[in-house]
This record gives sequence, C-alpha cells and structure tokens, in this order.
Amino acid sequence: MRSETAEDLAQKVAEAVLAVPGVACLRPGLRSLLRRAATRPPAARAPGTPGPPGSAGSAVRLTFDARGSVAGLQIDVVVRAEQQAARTARAVRAAAAEAAAATPGAVRVTVTGIV
Repeated sequence: MRSETAEDLAQKVAEAVLAVPGVACLRPGLRSLLRRAATRPPAARAPGTPGPPGSAGSAVRLTFDARGSVAGLQIDVVVRAEQQAARTARAVRAAAAEAAAATPGAVRVTVTGIV
C-alpha cells in the first residue's frame, strides 16, 4: 500500500462514491456512520481488515495483496429511485477503482436499497 493508511483510502473511496450521481448514501447510512465515528476513537488495525462499525470501512471494505496494493474492494450503496441501479453501480465501480488505484474487476458494488 502506498503512503495512505487503509482508513484514509477507504475515506477517499467513500467520498468518490458519494459524488456519483444517483448514489443516495453508503450502507450503513452516512448519518449513522458520522454519529458512531464521533463517539468512538478510531481503532488501530492491520491493512486489509474491515473497519469497525461506524467507520467508512464498514461500507467500503478493502483487501490488500502481499505487496500492499488493493486486491479487492467491496462497496454497499443505496441508490436514488429515479436512477437506474445497474447504471449507477457501474459508475460507482469506475469511481471507486479510480480512487483506490485498483482494476475495475477488483471492485464489487452491492446495491442494498433504493430510496
């Protein structure tokens, strides 16, 4: 992994995903992520391990290969009702791959709801 920590990279990916048109929020919802993050200190953990509930890592999960590069990236999003879920998921995949410097094939997007 470059100089970024896993949490910093997860946050960067989350910001890129939230900027995609049609994305309502990350799952769990952004409000609950912010509320929990404000009440919990960040946990120290090894690269590639999922974040604690309430961190960007709970909606954006990263795994790394032996060289420290992103090997897998899973994102759970909620899509706005007026958008096509499949089209939005493809846009999320592209934005996340670019933000994490990963191949699009390493990114898995799950639409967990439509609002």
